[in-house]
Amino acid sequence: MIKINLLPQELRKGKATATRIPYIPFALLAGVLFLLMTFFFYGDYLRARSAYKNVQKEWVKLNPSMSQLKAMETKIEIEMKGEKDFLEKNVLNTESMTQMLFWVSEFLPPKGWLTELKAEREGEGCRLTLKGVVLASRTQTGIEQIEEYFQKLRTKLPPQTSVALTTSKESSEKIAGTAFAANLEWGVTQKP
Repeated sequence: MIKINLLPQELRKGKATATRIPYIPFALLAGVLFLLMTFFFYGDYLRARSAYKNVQKEWVKLNPSMSQLKAMETKIEIEMKGEKDFLEKNVLNTESMTQMLFWVSEFLPPKGWLTELKAEREGEGCRLTLKGVVLASRTQTGIEQIEEYFQKLRTKLPPQTSVALTTSKESSEKIAGTAFAANLEWGVTQKP
């Protein structure tokens, strides 16, 4: 049976165009992409497995050497303990001994000198023993200069520093001055 539309052109229904979605090309494209990604990841897996096997072989070769190195490290650590302690106490310590000696020299009164200087590190602390003589100046007595000297010195040392200071008169045929002896301690030290 044949259908003929006799309506005028204005009243006729337009032909519906079929919207065909190309399922087959999309399915083929997805399949090709899936295969490409599978080959890529499989190749990546093979490279990783090969690298892992190489590392395992190297580890087996190096394992005896590693145990020898560990034994040597232990031996050296025992033998070098003295040097390590020296470095930790004197070189790597936060309060540099050089800096402390600089302050001791820097703040010394103009007419003063040291007769003995002794610095000891014990544990986490330090003991500094100073002995010296200061001559009186026109503006200050020897005791005032000594007191000012140790006040300046204490500002540069750690805040928990304890100072034990003794003074005495020192006189000879030509000069008269004030002698001092001081023990400065900070940190954890053992008492002598």
